[in-house]
Amino acid sequence: MRNLVVEYLKQDPRNGNWLYRRRVPKVLKELVKKTEFVQTLGRTKQDALVNYGPTHQKIEHLKALAERGYQELSPAETREGMIALLEEWGADPFSGGRDENERTWREVEAERLVGPYQDDLTGEYDEVPKDKDELASALLVGVSEDRPEPTITDAFKFYLKENLKGTAEKQKKDTQRLRRAERDLLAAVGSDKFLSQLKREDARKWRDMRLSANVSPATVRREKNTICAVINLARSELDASGENPFSQLKLPKSETGRQNQREALPQDVIDGVYKALGEGPQDLLAIWALLDHTGARPSEISELLRSEVILNHSIPHIVIRERDDRSLKTTWSNREVPLVGPALETAKGLLQGAGEGSAPLFPRFQGDGGMDRLSKALTKRIRVFTRDKKHVPYSLRHNMKDRLRAAEVFEATQRALLGHSYGAGEAASYGGAVSLEKKKEALRRTL
Repeated sequence: MRNLVVEYLKQDPRNGNWLYRRRVPKVLKELVKKTEFVQTLGRTKQDALVNYGPTHQKIEHLKALAERGYQELSPAETREGMIALLEEWGADPFSGGRDENERTWREVEAERLVGPYQDDLTGEYDEVPKDKDELASALLVGVSEDRPEPTITDAFKFYLKENLKGTAEKQKKDTQRLRRAERDLLAAVGSDKFLSQLKREDARKWRDMRLSANVSPATVRREKNTICAVINLARSELDASGENPFSQLKLPKSETGRQNQREALPQDVIDGVYKALGEGPQDLLAIWALLDHTGARPSEISELLRSEVILNHSIPHIVIRERDDRSLKTTWSNREVPLVGPALETAKGLLQGAGEGSAPLFPRFQGDGGMDRLSKALTKRIRVFTRDKKHVPYSLRHNMKDRLRAAEVFEATQRALLGHSYGAGEAASYGGAVSLEKKKEALRRTL
């Protein structure tokens, strides 16, 4: 698996077992009374990777409980942290103890926590800090087996856990995007409400706050769709009750339609960029040629592996597919695109160099920051010939769409080449894929 970093996974040199091994963070030393977490995860690395997640999550719950305290955590987060702590102590988290011995030491520990706050005369407990009160209660009776209702932060945390994938760079950007959406929603609502308490009024407050900050209607619409997705997932998977108040929330129309946000490049701009790149790094020139003659997205070309360029086939082509280290926009983006004309000649030149089959085709633009570097490098050349902000590297997809239309290529073939859905509902469910032969003929007609 590419780009997989499992920080605390170690192999025991004595018996070959795979371990979760991690020094106890300073903030946890008072709670767990040891210097290192060590747990056997399995005999094989595959077994260990399966068991790694729950073990790591348990310690992260403990860490959050110690670092952020009970005041900052949601009820669900507090419960998870308490369960992790009791299990770390060898206690049953859902009762006051499995036997008399466990019940006794739990009662002693609970008294140690809250004893200093007991009035000697009345026997009443006064001004017990919330963290000590919560822990003492968990020691005496355990925590509820029923998960508390999710809050806004619970919903965003769960959505991130379920949907974060792709390269480290993409995961970082997705995390930042979701954190911004969470922050803005909390600011508008005023607190970390239970999802069932969110009302249409809260959604309107959020909308008005974002628009008053001079955020474009198109951006507000995208942010609204993100929040909708987060709440809907929490309703289906975390049993959050209530309606989704962001569903069908009225928003002002965008000043510019989606089709006008980018425009096809004039031919003199395309030719100028070819000339400028001919005097610079050859990998940029190769990417430009492949973008121009395949209609693929910039990330789909820059993240190709050498093994995904298929030349020993009756119809040479590139394979665009989702991998462990690369996600695609939609499932329709998985496709094969024939190489014709300049694209084929470019691909032949690229494969003449050294490198293994699984090596990146464009190493300079792989990994963290790769897409940003590519976008800046190509945009810099484009700006020499046009100042129109709608002219960007992605514009070459619009050029290809225009050429396919001009060549009167069947709409389904256009969609198959560009990685778009064939339609909605039943229209997208029937029939087989467009063949490489048909796609090749369509691209030949665009030359």
